[in-house]
Amino acid sequence: MTGNETKIRIPATGDPATRAARILSDLFAPAVSVFLICVLCGVTGHPHTWVGLGWGILIGSFCAVIPTVTIHVAVRREQLTDRHVTRRDQRWWVFLVCVASVLGGMATAVLLGAPRPLLWILPTMVAGLVLAGGVTLLGPKVSMHAFCFTSLVVLAAMLLSPWWLLALPTLLPVVAFARLKLKHHTRLELALGSGLAAAVMLGASAYMPTAG
Repeated sequence: MTGNETKIRIPATGDPATRAARILSDLFAPAVSVFLICVLCGVTGHPHTWVGLGWGILIGSFCAVIPTVTIHVAVRREQLTDRHVTRRDQRWWVFLVCVASVLGGMATAVLLGAPRPLLWILPTMVAGLVLAGGVTLLGPKVSMHAFCFTSLVVLAAMLLSPWWLLALPTLLPVVAFARLKLKHHTRLELALGSGLAAAVMLGASAYMPTAG
């Protein structure tokens, strides 16, 4: 795969709005949301905050750090065009890497006796990845930025307070601006990502354990 064949056209870097969109895309990257999901489940699921935080970091390393490192290595080797994997045809094996990493985290969580919210969220992640991956491969390219951020907000509403849902109308448009400005997604793909995430989380809520 040559560099000339795989480079994606992106807006000029001198545009302040484009620079802001890139920064926001990194701040709201799927890996960031996934890592925070793990930390939130760990902290709320253990009576000792620091122990729960340790659990969240450990499992977050499987679910977020390993896929991120894999993607960055692939970009450096020119096996992927960019770290946000904007080309649909390159996403299938990234989804496989993410599923394998989450399954590795799940095995670790089960063997070491992780807090119950983590044991609940991990199969939920797998279900979400399978759903989003299937839709992306067969239809529109699901925005994983919108998917993961919506999942994080809905989870916070479930575990902490419904007031966290206010983050959706306030911050989701920021995510949408960044992805649209960079021409990495359409409005349909962003709406699809958020809608699928809400559906997955609401479905999983029926099996959500009591924290502790």
